[in-house]
Amino acid sequence: MEVWPTGDGSLSLRHPVHGEGYHPAAGAAAQAERLYLRASGVHADPRPRVFELGFGLGVNFAVTLRHARRRGAFLDYRAVEAEPVPLEVLEAVLRPLDGALFERLAPRWGGSFELAGASFRLRLEVARMQDAVLGAGPVRAVYFDPFSPRANPDVWTPAVYRRMFGLLEPGGALVTYSVAGRVRRGLAAAGFAVERIPGWGGKRHWLRARRPA
Repeated sequence: MEVWPTGDGSLSLRHPVHGEGYHPAAGAAAQAERLYLRASGVHADPRPRVFELGFGLGVNFAVTLRHARRRGAFLDYRAVEAEPVPLEVLEAVLRPLDGALFERLAPRWGGSFELAGASFRLRLEVARMQDAVLGAGPVRAVYFDPFSPRANPDVWTPAVYRRMFGLLEPGGALVTYSVAGRVRRGLAAAGFAVERIPGWGGKRHWLRARRPA
């Protein structure tokens, strides 16, 4: 796996099987902040509770945690990842963003674990989404960040959308980079109020889907 710099200086890589980048070339950290952190409303949540589908290289988590620490908010973060990257790849990408965080993740990496600190709790489940337990209690935001519907069709399904709807508390939001018609229709059929929002970095639009309050 070859790590390469994105436009904002943060690092990413291309999946050797799916043939897709983990992040846009315009910026891995920038997408994490603009789409997942801000478009979801997590940046303004006094008690952020997040679920991420596709933990990947940990960039969304690192950016969200950095912002929560700056404003003194405790971050409760749950994630599912089917294929953890090799530890050396995680280190190459995550250490420049948050070296101390990488040092805490490294001894546990490769399997499911829970990690707690003064400012966060992270529960990472290594499983296919179809088999994931997800954990108890609702979340305020879902970062829906798997590979594309073309590369990873098993998670872009009505059954998964219904699970995400059930996981969100009323008024919570799911955000994702895909605006494909079948994704919008599938989320709407699951009960979400779906809207296209301005994108960035070569994407004209992103998607936000709210569970009605």
